[in-house]
Amino acid sequence: MIGSPIRQIPEILSPFLSSLAELERKNFTVSYLFIDDNELENSKQLLIDFQTKYGRTVIHNEENQPETYEKDEFTHYWPEGTIWKVARMKDAILTYALENRFDYVFLIDSDLILHPHTLEQLVSANKPIISNIFWTKWQPDTMEMPQVWLSDQYTLYHKNRQESLSDEESARRTWQFFAQLRVPGIYEVGGLGACTLISRQAIQAGVRFAEIPNLSFWGEDRHFCIRARALGFPLYVDTHFPAYHIYRQSELAGVDAYKQGGIEVKDAERKITISLCIIVKNEENALPICLHSVRGIANEIIIVDTGSTDKTKEIASSYTDLIYDFVWMDDFAAARNFAFSKATQQYILWLDADDTLTEKDRLLFLELIRTLESPVDRLTMNYNLSFDENQNVSYSLRRNRLVRRECQFQWIGAVHEYLAASGSVLHSEIAVTHRKDKQHTDRNLQIYRKKLAKGEILSLRDQFYYANECREHGFYEEAVMYYEDFLQSPDGWLEDKISAALHLATCYSHLGKRDEQLLALFRAFEFDTPRADCCCRIGSIFLEEQEYLQAIYWYESAAQFPKPKESMGFLDHSSWTWLPHVQLCLCYDRIGKLDKAKFHHDISYSYNPTHPSVIHNQRYFEQIGIN
Repeated sequence: MIGSPIRQIPEILSPFLSSLAELERKNFTVSYLFIDDNELENSKQLLIDFQTKYGRTVIHNEENQPETYEKDEFTHYWPEGTIWKVARMKDAILTYALENRFDYVFLIDSDLILHPHTLEQLVSANKPIISNIFWTKWQPDTMEMPQVWLSDQYTLYHKNRQESLSDEESARRTWQFFAQLRVPGIYEVGGLGACTLISRQAIQAGVRFAEIPNLSFWGEDRHFCIRARALGFPLYVDTHFPAYHIYRQSELAGVDAYKQGGIEVKDAERKITISLCIIVKNEENALPICLHSVRGIANEIIIVDTGSTDKTKEIASSYTDLIYDFVWMDDFAAARNFAFSKATQQYILWLDADDTLTEKDRLLFLELIRTLESPVDRLTMNYNLSFDENQNVSYSLRRNRLVRRECQFQWIGAVHEYLAASGSVLHSEIAVTHRKDKQHTDRNLQIYRKKLAKGEILSLRDQFYYANECREHGFYEEAVMYYEDFLQSPDGWLEDKISAALHLATCYSHLGKRDEQLLALFRAFEFDTPRADCCCRIGSIFLEEQEYLQAIYWYESAAQFPKPKESMGFLDHSSWTWLPHVQLCLCYDRIGKLDKAKFHHDISYSYNPTHPSVIHNQRYFEQIGIN
């Protein structure tokens, strides 16, 4: 029996129901139980139409009550009461299946699109509880995440109880888990949900979604998983046929590409042709992951090797014959321009070997190739650079990623090079994910120092990036000197100016110069209207000094700014979402305004419910009896 609690808009419900009807069922018969919790009459009618057309369908109408559940293009907002309402509906489906002697229940959320082989594959796995994998960007411009995890609330890496891991090791193990999930197979996990086949054996034993009262974990799936493991049932995920998650309405654009299998676009269907250009050196581990992630996108792949001593070129040869050697001269722009000179297609896409496209972004890219009617000179894409402990994107920026070859745009800068692109632009929803798998070195710092030792004068832009290298390697006083020179110049890109002011403040903080730190932050206001990240930084100074009213002023200021959508500068996502609200919760609690503290906690919870500070605050309010 396929069961689903449904409260969905028609635009998403329709393809969901179509994908259910298209499931192969050679070795079993399928019935349906839909719990209709819809507010929209069109959605209710879609369920009735499905029942009429396919039969073997039962519709239970859920009594509608006023709901505060909302969703938008940013995320979904789940009040606690709604979570346990969904748990009750799921448990009702399990009870119905048990009473009517079904062998399996396939519980699925109504915003998923399934591959036709999904159900046959899950049943053939012969596991008591197994989920089908899908990936989701929980917030826009963030990394695609799986709906399965390894332990606790949502831990995505293996860790022994006595282990203490560095951030780097946690990240490495997380990427290892993600890489495993990208390989078709069946794997044991610690948690799962939303697309799960549950056997009659497990249901008879007592698996349920109901709340475990002495467990603080968020979400009914976690309570189900803990109960299942306590009853002796291991949990598995099947990654052979990933489902497509329509988490937000804009992702409907990727449904057709998913249903077509995400295969290479036929030449007749292409609106544009693409040359992919990558410069590499000793990238035998990263390169195959990168190239696999962009399969079907490029008409030609150009690899420029700058001196590899490992198997990079051998691996590249299994993807392309267009492999060129380039003698390294401490100049990234020269290497990239050489790669661009070998391109022959209409557009040039550039990547680094440690960049990847998530599967959802790949599908969106394929759809772009099929549908781009009006040629543009450049397309920008988000570049997700780093991630927090829950693998939410911490920092990102937009870059000119796909450019028209005939424009002959050039790369500039030996280090921290940039593509000097202009003209008509399309800001795409596609994101490139940067997954650094090598240890950070001082290579760029040394390139700059060689230039200085030769008596070369750094350009204004290079002064800024040399200051960054000094700061990242702990040479704060030297960094201060170059930041100050950069900020005093009337020239320079606005985004670099703002970043320089923030980085200068960081240096003064390390040097113990509080007043200079604060003045550096205020200098950022010279170049543009105040931004959330700068306001949060100012607020943190006053919070550390227990000057709560001043801190509140700056965090309230940060909280009111809308997150920019098309900025080409660095974006600190936490400052524009949950961070100011977490700090406001603390500040208002300290001055005795618990109602305002709880108000801001609820907002931070909607953004980032698994962050340790948010979890701590949730428990705090529960302990003092504020719900």
